[in-house]
Amino acid sequence: MLPPPRPAPSASAHPDDAIRSTDDDAAASRLSAVSLGYLDDPFVSLLYRPQRIGRDSSSTHKPPLINIGTHHRTAALDAVVDSFLSASATASRPAQIVSLGAGSDTRFWRLAARQDFRLGKYVEVDFPHLTSVKAQRIAKSKVLVSALGEAPPAAAGAPMAPPAKPYKVGHGGTSLSSERYTLLPVDLRTPGALDQVAAALDPDAPTLVISECVFCYMEPEASREVLAWFGSRFENVASVVYEMCGLNDAFGAVMKRNLAARNLSLPGALPFPTAQSQAERFLDPRLGDGVFTKSGAKSLWSIRSDVVSDAEQARISKLEFLDEIEELRLVLSHYVVAWGTKGSLLEGVGL
Repeated sequence: MLPPPRPAPSASAHPDDAIRSTDDDAAASRLSAVSLGYLDDPFVSLLYRPQRIGRDSSSTHKPPLINIGTHHRTAALDAVVDSFLSASATASRPAQIVSLGAGSDTRFWRLAARQDFRLGKYVEVDFPHLTSVKAQRIAKSKVLVSALGEAPPAAAGAPMAPPAKPYKVGHGGTSLSSERYTLLPVDLRTPGALDQVAAALDPDAPTLVISECVFCYMEPEASREVLAWFGSRFENVASVVYEMCGLNDAFGAVMKRNLAARNLSLPGALPFPTAQSQAERFLDPRLGDGVFTKSGAKSLWSIRSDVVSDAEQARISKLEFLDEIEELRLVLSHYVVAWGTKGSLLEGVGL
């Protein structure tokens, strides 16, 4: 949701430091929503360490508007993932998920904790600066490691040794790979970056690509190349994005001004001013013929009524007092979940 302004970075900071810091915003918002009862996620505190101000734990709590937005965002993405898993259940190859710009996201562990977990592979991609921290936190947590799969058996006749770990760390501690899960240090804007991702995937498996607030920080040509690559490589593929939209009004002007104060811009969001335009990005002829064949989109405000049940809305309404429903509508209308699909197996994926 709309982040507060922060001091501008120093002149010596890396150009991507501001983008990297957005993971802290998302993770802190998720931790707030979990701590207040909006979401159930026992893994967020294992993958994210908030910077507390003094001894006041309330500093980790976000305003109700952000907590509600985080809840609706999660509900929508979870619904898309569930529809993908349901649609791909009959496939001959286990389905796989790729999460771009995953940061401190916990979705793999939340899925792995379910009794119906049946993914062949879950691949996360982000800047090395972020994957190194995540790899360390995974390796230090027995809970997180336990979801990675079985350790390889020892070779026959091998001398006694400590139990093998179910994962390997590489690239100077910035990557982690296991039977079920792979974490890759990749900058999607660099040539050949997607070839590294391809090496971790099954080219014949149904594939879902998740991108939450990633493409908005990339030039439109770069995100178009990413979508074209995934859409052309897999026979059955779906992609879902979570982005800002409608930035040409007063609210959008405030958002852009706050982000500019943090050395952030949104070149990838400006060409998509509406939910419909976000849906149409998947059908852009510049992607190539038949890359994606169906698409759709909903704002978080529409998701509130179409995806979040009345019972769930009633539950979360008791968690915090919110009397500005028009302000909530304004905020939620500026965020959208859009999806595109290719292949008869996945044509029903979406909201």
